[in-house]
Amino acid sequence: MRVYFVLYSFIVLLASCAHNSGPANDSSSSDNEIRKEVMSIAEKYVSDQLKDAKITKAKNGAIVISDNKKMFVIDPSKIYLGLIDDDSKTDAIVSLDCFSGQYQTTSEHLILLSKDGKITFNRAVESDMRIIEIKDRLITADVPSHSRNSPLFDCKSCREVIKYQFHSGELVKMD
Repeated sequence: MRVYFVLYSFIVLLASCAHNSGPANDSSSSDNEIRKEVMSIAEKYVSDQLKDAKITKAKNGAIVISDNKKMFVIDPSKIYLGLIDDDSKTDAIVSLDCFSGQYQTTSEHLILLSKDGKITFNRAVESDMRIIEIKDRLITADVPSHSRNSPLFDCKSCREVIKYQFHSGELVKMD
C-alpha cells in the first residue's frame, strides 16, 4: 500500500511540475522571437546607414557591420525588453556600439515599439548612456557626467543613474 501511495504522490508531483512549466516556456519563446526580430531590424537599420556594408556574424550572436569608415556592433546581450509606451505589448531597446577606425565614437539606442503584433522602429537616440533596465514604463540608464572628449569620461564615480519615460516619441528625464 505504501508503494502505491509513494508512486501516486510522485506521479502527481511530476504532473504538476510539467503543467507549470508551460507558460514560462511560452514567455521565453516569445522573448526569443522578439529578440530575433529586434536583431533583424537593427541589422537593416545599420546596413542602411553604411555604404557598401560588410556583415560579419560572431559565434556569440553579435553582428558586426562595417564599411571603410565606420563600424557598428549589434550585441544580443544589449537588447532590453519591457513596456515602454502606453500599451501592454512588449517593446524593446537595442544599444549599438559605433566605431570610427579603432575608437568608439558614440552609442546609438534604437527604440522599437510593438504595433499591430510586430516590432517597429520608432526612433534612434545617440547617447553614451548604458541601459540598465526597462521596468514599469521607466527606462533606467547609467549616464556619464562628462562628455566623451573629457579626460573624466571614463571616471566610474562620474556617472549617474537616470530614469527616463517615453512620452510622445521623446525620452523625458524623470525627477
